[in-house]
Amino acid sequence: MLHRIAGATIAAYVIVMSGSIALLCPRSAHAQNDSAGAARSVPGMKPVATQVDSGDTTADRQESVGKREPVVDKKRRELARQEAMRSQLQTGQGDIHIYQLVEEMVDEVMSDLDDLNSNAVSPMAIRQVRVSSNLSAPFADMVEGTLLTAIAGNTTHKVKRCAACGSLRSRVEDGQWVVTLGLVHHGDLQREAARLGVRTFLTARLSYFPGANIVAMQIEIVRAEDGAVLWTETYRSDATTAAILRTGDRVISRVERVRELERKLRARPHYGHIAYFGASYIPYDSPKGGLTGASLGYRIYEKFGAERRWMFGIGGEGFGNFRDEDGLFGAFLGASLLYEIFAPNLNRIVIRTGPTVSGFFSGTEGNSAAAEWGVDVTLQFRLGFGASVMYFRPTKFLEKDLGGLGYKVRASFIW
Repeated sequence: MLHRIAGATIAAYVIVMSGSIALLCPRSAHAQNDSAGAARSVPGMKPVATQVDSGDTTADRQESVGKREPVVDKKRRELARQEAMRSQLQTGQGDIHIYQLVEEMVDEVMSDLDDLNSNAVSPMAIRQVRVSSNLSAPFADMVEGTLLTAIAGNTTHKVKRCAACGSLRSRVEDGQWVVTLGLVHHGDLQREAARLGVRTFLTARLSYFPGANIVAMQIEIVRAEDGAVLWTETYRSDATTAAILRTGDRVISRVERVRELERKLRARPHYGHIAYFGASYIPYDSPKGGLTGASLGYRIYEKFGAERRWMFGIGGEGFGNFRDEDGLFGAFLGASLLYEIFAPNLNRIVIRTGPTVSGFFSGTEGNSAAAEWGVDVTLQFRLGFGASVMYFRPTKFLEKDLGGLGYKVRASFIW
Protein backbone atom coordinates (compact mmCIF):
# COMPACT_ATOMS: atom_id res chain seq x y z
CA MET A 1 0.00 0.00 0.00
CA LEU A 2 2.84 2.36 0.88
CA HIS A 3 4.61 1.55 -2.40
CA ARG A 4 1.48 2.45 -4.41
CA ILE A 5 1.06 5.75 -2.55
CA ALA A 6 4.74 6.62 -3.14
CA GLY A 7 4.48 5.74 -6.85
CA ALA A 8 1.35 7.84 -7.28
CA THR A 9 2.99 10.75 -5.50
CA ILE A 10 6.04 10.61 -7.79
CA ALA A 11 3.84 10.40 -10.90
CA ALA A 12 1.79 13.40 -9.80
CA TYR A 13 4.98 15.35 -9.12
CA VAL A 14 6.33 14.60 -12.61
CA ILE A 15 3.02 15.68 -14.24
CA VAL A 16 2.99 18.94 -12.29
CA MET A 17 6.64 19.72 -13.25
CA SER A 18 5.97 18.92 -16.92
CA GLY A 19 3.04 21.28 -16.93
CA SER A 20 5.12 24.02 -15.35
CA ILE A 21 7.84 23.66 -18.00
CA ALA A 22 5.21 23.75 -20.76
CA LEU A 23 3.72 26.94 -19.29
CA LEU A 24 7.16 28.59 -19.08
CA CYS A 25 8.19 27.58 -22.65
CA PRO A 26 5.02 27.59 -24.76
CA ARG A 27 6.86 27.93 -28.08
CA SER A 28 9.63 25.41 -27.54
CA ALA A 29 7.94 22.90 -29.82
CA HIS A 30 7.44 25.45 -32.59
CA ALA A 31 11.07 26.63 -32.33
CA GLN A 32 12.39 23.15 -33.09
CA ASN A 33 10.18 22.80 -36.15
CA ASP A 34 11.01 26.30 -37.42
CA SER A 35 14.80 26.05 -37.06
CA ALA A 36 15.09 24.07 -40.30
CA GLY A 37 13.20 26.64 -42.40
CA ALA A 38 14.49 29.86 -40.82
CA ALA A 39 17.49 31.72 -42.24
CA ARG A 40 20.71 31.31 -40.27
CA SER A 41 22.12 34.38 -38.53
CA VAL A 42 25.41 35.77 -39.82
CA PRO A 43 28.14 36.67 -37.30
CA GLY A 44 28.16 40.41 -36.74
CA MET A 45 24.54 40.81 -37.90
CA LYS A 46 21.28 40.88 -36.03
CA PRO A 47 19.74 37.39 -36.12
CA VAL A 48 16.93 36.93 -38.64
CA ALA A 49 13.57 36.29 -36.96
CA THR A 50 12.84 32.57 -36.71
CA GLN A 51 9.21 32.54 -35.45
CA VAL A 52 6.67 31.14 -37.93
CA ASP A 53 2.88 31.18 -37.37
CA SER A 54 1.30 27.78 -36.93
CA GLY A 55 -1.01 28.50 -39.85
CA ASP A 56 1.81 28.99 -42.39
CA THR A 57 2.05 26.38 -45.11
CA THR A 58 5.28 24.87 -46.43
CA ALA A 59 4.99 26.94 -49.62
CA ASP A 60 4.60 30.14 -47.58
CA ARG A 61 7.69 29.26 -45.58
CA GLN A 62 9.74 28.59 -48.73
CA GLU A 63 8.58 31.90 -50.23
CA SER A 64 9.55 33.77 -47.03
CA VAL A 65 12.99 32.19 -46.98
CA GLY A 66 13.46 32.99 -50.65
CA LYS A 67 12.79 36.67 -49.95
CA ARG A 68 15.23 36.82 -47.05
CA GLU A 69 18.08 34.85 -48.61
CA PRO A 70 19.35 37.55 -51.05
CA VAL A 71 19.64 40.02 -48.15
CA VAL A 72 21.67 37.51 -46.14
CA ASP A 73 23.93 36.79 -49.14
CA LYS A 74 24.53 40.50 -49.69
CA LYS A 75 25.49 41.02 -46.06
CA ARG A 76 27.70 37.94 -46.15
CA ARG A 77 29.54 39.36 -49.16
CA GLU A 78 29.94 42.69 -47.37
CA LEU A 79 31.36 40.96 -44.29
CA ALA A 80 33.73 38.94 -46.48
CA ARG A 81 34.94 42.13 -48.19
CA GLN A 82 35.56 43.83 -44.85
CA GLU A 83 37.42 40.78 -43.59
CA ALA A 84 39.57 40.73 -46.73
CA MET A 85 40.38 44.40 -46.21
CA ARG A 86 41.37 43.78 -42.60
CA SER A 87 43.58 40.86 -43.61
CA GLN A 88 45.33 42.94 -46.26
CA LEU A 89 46.09 45.94 -44.05
CA GLN A 90 48.80 44.27 -41.99
CA THR A 91 52.29 45.16 -40.79
CA GLY A 92 54.89 43.55 -38.58
CA GLN A 93 53.00 44.68 -35.49
CA GLY A 94 49.69 43.03 -36.37
CA ASP A 95 46.56 44.34 -38.05
CA ILE A 96 46.37 48.07 -38.77
CA HIS A 97 42.82 49.29 -39.28
CA ILE A 98 42.04 51.52 -42.23
CA TYR A 99 40.73 54.18 -39.83
CA GLN A 100 44.19 54.38 -38.26
CA LEU A 101 45.81 54.73 -41.69
CA VAL A 102 43.48 57.60 -42.54
CA GLU A 103 44.31 59.37 -39.26
CA GLU A 104 48.02 58.98 -39.96
CA MET A 105 47.65 60.49 -43.44
CA VAL A 106 45.53 63.33 -42.06
CA ASP A 107 48.37 64.09 -39.61
CA GLU A 108 50.72 64.40 -42.59
CA VAL A 109 48.22 66.70 -44.33
CA MET A 110 48.00 68.93 -41.25
CA SER A 111 51.79 69.19 -41.08
CA ASP A 112 51.88 70.48 -44.67
CA LEU A 113 48.80 72.69 -44.34
CA ASP A 114 50.30 74.44 -41.33
CA ASP A 115 53.20 75.59 -43.54
CA LEU A 116 50.89 77.28 -46.07
CA ASN A 117 50.28 81.02 -45.99
CA SER A 118 47.07 81.65 -44.05
CA ASN A 119 46.45 84.90 -45.91
CA ALA A 120 46.23 82.96 -49.17
CA VAL A 121 44.21 79.88 -48.21
CA SER A 122 42.24 80.83 -45.10
CA PRO A 123 39.33 80.82 -44.46
CA MET A 124 38.64 77.62 -46.39
CA ALA A 125 35.65 75.32 -46.85
CA ILE A 126 35.65 71.60 -47.49
CA ARG A 127 33.92 71.18 -50.83
CA GLN A 128 33.86 67.42 -51.20
CA VAL A 129 35.38 64.19 -49.89
CA ARG A 130 35.26 61.34 -52.37
CA VAL A 131 36.13 57.69 -51.76
CA SER A 132 36.76 54.85 -54.18
CA SER A 133 33.98 52.40 -55.03
CA ASN A 134 35.30 49.74 -52.63
CA LEU A 135 34.76 52.08 -49.66
CA SER A 136 31.38 53.04 -48.24
CA ALA A 137 29.68 56.45 -48.19
CA PRO A 138 29.59 56.59 -44.35
CA PHE A 139 33.34 56.16 -44.44
CA ALA A 140 33.58 59.35 -46.53
CA ASP A 141 31.64 61.18 -43.82
CA MET A 142 34.14 59.93 -41.25
CA VAL A 143 37.06 61.18 -43.35
CA GLU A 144 35.41 64.59 -43.76
CA GLY A 145 34.82 64.85 -40.02
CA THR A 146 38.42 63.89 -39.30
CA LEU A 147 39.69 66.56 -41.70
CA LEU A 148 37.43 69.23 -40.17
CA THR A 149 38.52 68.39 -36.64
CA ALA A 150 42.20 68.32 -37.53
CA ILE A 151 42.20 71.59 -39.48
CA ALA A 152 40.25 73.43 -36.79
CA GLY A 153 42.30 72.07 -33.91
CA ASN A 154 45.82 71.59 -35.29
CA THR A 155 46.40 74.45 -37.74
CA THR A 156 46.11 78.23 -37.81
CA HIS A 157 43.62 78.12 -40.69
CA LYS A 158 39.91 78.79 -40.33
CA VAL A 159 37.64 76.15 -41.81
CA LYS A 160 33.91 76.12 -42.55
CA ARG A 161 31.51 73.43 -43.66
CA CYS A 162 29.94 73.89 -47.09
CA ALA A 163 26.46 72.38 -46.86
CA ALA A 164 25.51 73.41 -50.39
CA CYS A 165 28.56 71.60 -51.83
CA GLY A 166 26.93 68.24 -51.18
CA SER A 167 23.27 69.08 -51.53
CA LEU A 168 20.99 67.49 -54.11
CA ARG A 169 19.15 69.95 -56.36
CA SER A 170 16.50 69.50 -59.04
CA ARG A 171 15.09 71.85 -61.67
CA VAL A 172 13.23 71.77 -64.96
CA GLU A 173 15.13 72.81 -68.10
CA ASP A 174 13.53 72.70 -71.55
CA GLY A 175 10.80 70.45 -70.27
CA GLN A 176 13.26 68.01 -68.69
CA TRP A 177 13.84 67.33 -65.03
CA VAL A 178 17.53 67.86 -64.23
CA VAL A 179 19.07 66.67 -60.95
CA THR A 180 22.49 67.92 -59.83
CA LEU A 181 24.64 67.06 -56.81
CA GLY A 182 26.67 69.86 -55.27
CA LEU A 183 28.05 72.94 -57.00
CA VAL A 184 28.70 72.05 -60.63
CA HIS A 185 29.46 75.49 -62.12
CA HIS A 186 32.26 77.86 -61.16
CA GLY A 187 29.79 80.70 -60.75
CA ASP A 188 28.03 78.64 -58.09
CA LEU A 189 31.36 78.26 -56.28
CA GLN A 190 31.97 82.01 -56.38
CA ARG A 191 28.53 82.79 -55.00
CA GLU A 192 28.83 80.16 -52.26
CA ALA A 193 32.31 81.44 -51.33
CA ALA A 194 30.96 84.98 -51.01
CA ARG A 195 28.07 83.74 -48.89
CA LEU A 196 30.35 81.74 -46.57
CA GLY A 197 33.17 84.30 -46.56
CA VAL A 198 35.91 81.86 -47.64
CA ARG A 199 38.84 82.23 -50.02
CA THR A 200 39.44 78.61 -51.00
CA PHE A 201 37.78 75.21 -51.30
CA LEU A 202 39.44 71.95 -50.23
CA THR A 203 38.69 68.68 -52.03
CA ALA A 204 39.89 65.27 -50.78
CA ARG A 205 39.91 61.97 -52.65
CA LEU A 206 40.59 58.70 -50.81
CA SER A 207 41.32 55.50 -52.70
CA TYR A 208 42.00 51.98 -51.51
CA PHE A 209 44.06 49.64 -53.75
CA PRO A 210 43.75 46.05 -52.49
CA GLY A 211 46.29 44.65 -54.94
CA ALA A 212 49.05 47.04 -53.80
CA ASN A 213 47.78 47.08 -50.18
CA ILE A 214 47.88 50.89 -50.18
CA VAL A 215 45.47 53.64 -49.15
CA ALA A 216 46.07 56.95 -50.94
CA MET A 217 44.71 60.40 -50.18
CA GLN A 218 44.87 63.29 -52.63
CA ILE A 219 44.28 66.82 -51.31
CA GLU A 220 43.59 69.83 -53.53
CA ILE A 221 43.04 73.47 -52.58
CA VAL A 222 41.61 75.80 -55.25
CA ARG A 223 40.95 79.53 -55.13
CA ALA A 224 37.25 80.35 -55.23
CA GLU A 225 37.78 83.55 -57.21
CA ASP A 226 39.23 82.02 -60.37
CA GLY A 227 39.57 78.26 -59.73
CA ALA A 228 43.36 78.36 -59.64
CA VAL A 229 44.98 75.36 -57.90
CA LEU A 230 46.98 76.82 -55.00
CA TRP A 231 48.27 73.57 -53.53
CA THR A 232 47.91 69.84 -54.11
CA GLU A 233 49.60 66.75 -52.72
CA THR A 234 49.13 62.98 -52.64
CA TYR A 235 49.77 60.88 -49.53
CA ARG A 236 50.26 57.12 -49.32
CA SER A 237 49.60 54.97 -46.28
CA ASP A 238 53.00 53.23 -46.57
CA ALA A 239 54.97 56.49 -46.77
CA THR A 240 53.67 58.41 -43.74
CA THR A 241 55.91 59.16 -40.79
CA ALA A 242 53.90 56.81 -38.58
CA ALA A 243 54.16 53.96 -41.11
CA ILE A 244 57.93 54.39 -41.41
CA LEU A 245 58.32 54.40 -37.62
CA ARG A 246 56.06 51.34 -37.35
CA THR A 247 57.62 49.18 -40.08
CA GLY A 248 61.03 50.80 -40.58
CA ASP A 249 60.72 50.53 -44.38
CA ARG A 250 62.46 53.41 -46.11
CA VAL A 251 60.15 54.53 -48.92
CA ILE A 252 61.78 56.91 -51.40
CA SER A 253 59.29 59.65 -52.17
CA ARG A 254 58.57 61.14 -55.57
CA VAL A 255 60.33 64.37 -54.59
CA GLU A 256 63.48 62.46 -53.64
CA ARG A 257 63.44 60.59 -56.95
CA VAL A 258 63.14 63.89 -58.84
CA ARG A 259 66.05 65.37 -56.90
CA GLU A 260 68.13 62.26 -57.57
CA LEU A 261 67.36 62.57 -61.29
CA GLU A 262 68.35 66.24 -61.21
CA ARG A 263 71.65 65.35 -59.54
CA LYS A 264 72.35 62.80 -62.26
CA LEU A 265 71.49 65.26 -65.03
CA ARG A 266 73.69 67.95 -63.49
CA ALA A 267 76.46 65.46 -62.59
CA ARG A 268 76.13 66.28 -58.90
CA PRO A 269 76.64 63.09 -56.87
CA HIS A 270 75.12 62.09 -53.54
CA TYR A 271 78.23 61.77 -51.38
CA GLY A 272 79.26 61.76 -47.73
CA HIS A 273 82.24 61.51 -45.39
CA ILE A 274 83.60 58.97 -42.92
CA ALA A 275 86.23 59.66 -40.28
CA TYR A 276 87.53 56.72 -38.25
CA PHE A 277 90.21 55.67 -35.80
CA GLY A 278 91.35 52.31 -34.51
CA ALA A 279 94.28 49.89 -34.62
CA SER A 280 96.04 47.82 -37.28
CA TYR A 281 98.34 44.80 -37.12
CA ILE A 282 101.07 44.07 -39.70
CA PRO A 283 103.16 40.85 -39.35
CA TYR A 284 106.89 41.56 -38.89
CA ASP A 285 109.82 39.14 -38.53
CA SER A 286 111.28 40.69 -35.40
CA PRO A 287 112.13 39.32 -31.95
CA LYS A 288 109.49 41.70 -30.59
CA GLY A 289 106.85 40.31 -32.94
CA GLY A 290 104.51 42.01 -35.37
CA LEU A 291 103.74 45.69 -35.51
CA THR A 292 100.53 46.88 -33.86
CA GLY A 293 99.86 50.55 -34.31
CA ALA A 294 97.22 53.24 -34.01
CA SER A 295 95.36 54.27 -37.15
CA LEU A 296 93.48 57.42 -38.11
CA GLY A 297 91.69 57.71 -41.43
CA TYR A 298 89.27 59.59 -43.65
CA ARG A 299 87.14 58.44 -46.59
CA ILE A 300 84.87 60.28 -48.99
CA TYR A 301 82.19 58.10 -50.56
CA GLU A 302 79.41 58.14 -53.12
CA LYS A 303 76.30 55.94 -53.09
CA PHE A 304 74.75 54.58 -56.26
CA GLY A 305 72.37 51.89 -57.47
CA ALA A 306 68.57 51.56 -57.45
CA GLU A 307 68.32 51.82 -53.66
CA ARG A 308 71.76 53.40 -53.12
CA ARG A 309 73.02 50.17 -51.60
CA TRP A 310 76.42 50.38 -53.31
CA MET A 311 79.09 52.65 -51.85
CA PHE A 312 82.37 53.57 -53.52
CA GLY A 313 84.95 55.53 -51.55
CA ILE A 314 88.51 56.75 -51.67
CA GLY A 315 90.59 57.84 -48.72
CA GLY A 316 93.71 57.58 -46.63
CA GLU A 317 94.64 56.05 -43.31
CA GLY A 318 97.69 56.87 -41.19
CA PHE A 319 99.53 54.11 -39.30
CA GLY A 320 101.99 54.56 -36.43
CA ASN A 321 103.95 52.11 -34.27
CA PHE A 322 106.04 53.77 -31.55
CA ARG A 323 108.56 51.05 -30.70
CA ASP A 324 112.05 52.40 -30.00
CA GLU A 325 114.19 50.33 -32.37
CA ASP A 326 111.89 49.27 -35.20
CA GLY A 327 108.85 51.56 -35.06
CA LEU A 328 107.03 52.08 -38.34
CA PHE A 329 105.13 55.12 -39.57
CA GLY A 330 103.24 55.21 -42.86
CA ALA A 331 99.94 55.68 -44.63
CA PHE A 332 97.47 53.57 -46.61
CA LEU A 333 95.99 55.28 -49.69
CA GLY A 334 93.33 53.39 -51.61
CA ALA A 335 89.77 52.77 -52.72
CA SER A 336 86.93 50.61 -51.43
CA LEU A 337 83.68 49.20 -52.79
CA LEU A 338 81.04 48.24 -50.22
CA TYR A 339 77.55 46.78 -50.55
CA GLU A 340 74.69 47.17 -48.06
CA ILE A 341 73.55 43.62 -47.24
CA PHE A 342 69.98 44.35 -46.13
CA ALA A 343 67.38 46.58 -47.77
CA PRO A 344 67.25 50.11 -46.29
CA ASN A 345 65.30 50.14 -43.02
CA LEU A 346 65.29 52.91 -40.43
CA ASN A 347 64.82 50.49 -37.54
CA ARG A 348 67.76 48.21 -38.37
CA ILE A 349 71.49 48.68 -38.27
CA VAL A 350 73.26 49.09 -41.62
CA ILE A 351 75.81 46.38 -42.51
CA ARG A 352 78.12 46.87 -45.47
CA THR A 353 80.84 44.58 -46.71
CA GLY A 354 83.34 44.64 -49.54
CA PRO A 355 87.01 44.86 -50.63
CA THR A 356 89.57 47.64 -50.25
CA VAL A 357 92.75 47.90 -52.26
CA SER A 358 95.47 50.32 -51.14
CA GLY A 359 99.13 51.16 -51.28
CA PHE A 360 101.31 51.59 -48.17
CA PHE A 361 103.90 54.35 -48.13
CA SER A 362 106.45 54.71 -45.31
CA GLY A 363 109.46 56.41 -46.89
CA THR A 364 112.59 54.77 -48.31
CA GLU A 365 111.73 51.22 -47.19
CA GLY A 366 108.70 49.30 -46.07
CA ASN A 367 106.60 50.50 -49.01
CA SER A 368 104.14 47.88 -50.21
CA ALA A 369 100.51 47.18 -51.19
CA ALA A 370 97.61 45.70 -49.27
CA ALA A 371 94.25 44.11 -50.03
CA GLU A 372 91.55 43.67 -47.40
CA TRP A 373 87.98 42.53 -46.99
CA GLY A 374 86.00 44.43 -44.42
CA VAL A 375 82.64 44.63 -42.67
CA ASP A 376 81.34 48.02 -41.51
CA VAL A 377 78.32 48.50 -39.26
CA THR A 378 76.41 51.77 -38.86
CA LEU A 379 74.38 51.71 -35.64
CA GLN A 380 71.81 54.33 -36.68
CA PHE A 381 72.96 57.38 -38.62
CA ARG A 382 76.34 58.74 -37.44
CA LEU A 383 78.25 56.21 -35.33
CA GLY A 384 79.60 52.83 -36.38
CA PHE A 385 82.42 50.31 -36.17
CA GLY A 386 84.16 47.85 -38.46
CA ALA A 387 86.89 45.25 -38.92
CA SER A 388 88.96 43.98 -41.84
CA VAL A 389 91.15 41.02 -42.67
CA MET A 390 94.20 42.34 -44.53
CA TYR A 391 96.90 40.77 -46.66
CA PHE A 392 100.02 42.96 -46.62
CA ARG A 393 102.35 42.11 -49.51
CA PRO A 394 105.72 41.00 -48.00
CA THR A 395 108.60 43.45 -48.25
CA LYS A 396 111.80 44.38 -46.37
CA PHE A 397 111.96 46.81 -43.48
CA LEU A 398 115.20 47.28 -41.53
CA GLU A 399 116.52 44.11 -43.22
CA LYS A 400 113.66 42.04 -41.82
CA ASP A 401 110.56 40.58 -43.51
CA LEU A 402 107.48 42.75 -43.20
CA GLY A 403 104.09 41.55 -44.39
CA GLY A 404 101.61 38.70 -44.34
CA LEU A 405 98.11 38.27 -42.96
CA GLY A 406 97.02 41.08 -40.62
CA TYR A 407 93.87 42.85 -39.50
CA LYS A 408 92.29 46.22 -38.75
CA VAL A 409 89.62 47.35 -36.28
CA ARG A 410 88.03 50.79 -36.21
CA ALA A 411 85.29 53.06 -34.88
CA SER A 412 83.74 55.53 -37.33
CA PHE A 413 81.78 58.77 -37.50
CA ILE A 414 79.66 59.35 -40.63
CA TRP A 415 78.15 62.53 -42.03
